[in-house]
Amino acid sequence: MIILTLLCTVLPGFGQNYLDVVRPFQGMSGRVGAGTVALPAAGTAGNALLGNPALLSYSEQASLAMDLNFDQFSSRSLFDSNIQDQLKDQQLKFNSISYIQPVRVYRGAWVWALSAQPVAEFGALSQFSDYDPDENFYYQYREQQSGALYAYSLASSLLATLQTSLGFSVSFLTGENNFFKTYTETDPQDLFTFSRYRDSLQFTPKYTGFSSRLGLIRNISETVHLGATLSLPAYLSVQESSSSTRTEWFDRDTVAQTSASYPNLQYAIWGPWSAGIGIGFTAAPLEASINYSYQTYTSSSFSSDLLAIDGGNLDDLIKLQIRDHLQNVHEFAASLGWKLDPLQLSMAASIRNDPLNYRLNNIIRLDVGLGYQFSSGLGFTVALRNEQGQSDLDHNLTSGVARTVAVQQNLTRFQLGMSYIL
Repeated sequence: MIILTLLCTVLPGFGQNYLDVVRPFQGMSGRVGAGTVALPAAGTAGNALLGNPALLSYSEQASLAMDLNFDQFSSRSLFDSNIQDQLKDQQLKFNSISYIQPVRVYRGAWVWALSAQPVAEFGALSQFSDYDPDENFYYQYREQQSGALYAYSLASSLLATLQTSLGFSVSFLTGENNFFKTYTETDPQDLFTFSRYRDSLQFTPKYTGFSSRLGLIRNISETVHLGATLSLPAYLSVQESSSSTRTEWFDRDTVAQTSASYPNLQYAIWGPWSAGIGIGFTAAPLEASINYSYQTYTSSSFSSDLLAIDGGNLDDLIKLQIRDHLQNVHEFAASLGWKLDPLQLSMAASIRNDPLNYRLNNIIRLDVGLGYQFSSGLGFTVALRNEQGQSDLDHNLTSGVARTVAVQQNLTRFQLGMSYIL
């Protein structure tokens, strides 16, 4: 997600971090190396446009595919090892559509493909409430966001030699993120000047931009192949509307309120470099791959005509924080597939760290998919994904009181897809 950097200077009650400008790129790591770790099946050509586009050269027939998702988000907050509030949210939505067109097959294979699919998703729901026995007040934190960043991609792949496939893809990016969060404190014993205090922030950034990636597959033998990918830094132009409200209720129902709104703020950001490598094994009817990817967020940058509240250059301030605090991302993934016409079964798993959190295992994903291809050309896939992550919700009050809450997020996704070989 993006939280406009100007807000951390004019709205210190939320203590926003400049590093949040990298949030849209966290879902853009792609699937890399010798195979892809994505629904509905690892290594399918339709997933190659945002993974390794060189995989397209193995497509021998034109095809059209689409799918939809049923998602369930849940979160629970951890405080002194005790589980507090648990929230759930459900969504049914169209996910992706792709078209693959081989121009030549076998020797000198040349394939084109088009797709529309999300490259980053912003669905999240978190809430935490508790009583502070030392300060004698209740407090509650709630954060919710929705939206997606879609990639409309064009890709091509060719068999450069009998053993080497090369591919590239370019994507036009567009989407938005609807974000809301609120922090509330209540003083039931009248120990403070306020009986209730609430801080809220709402913003809607809209994105447009582009990204590109290169892929390579090299067959070492009939059973072993190597893969590599390189994703160039993605560019996003952001137009954002935001508003904030801070309200304090005092004795005798006296209310003090301050608010601010910014209807049209514009800035631009460049995302990280990303590279991946993997090795795949084939022993019919089994296929397997092991992959590693690396993202360097230190190459991320920000540009705008906005100024910090002290009149300094906001761009330089953000670059300094990126250099000093942002972590590079390491991701390890493995996939296993079984294909015996007309059935196909796949399983995949990945583990990676968040650039703004230091734990390696704070994002874990497991996929399983089943496909059936009819002789008429019509095919169906069903798949299940479970993704778990852990992050920290931080809130700093103007009084200097800091709250840090660890939140565990869980996404369960059921996917139904349909394809047709033309």
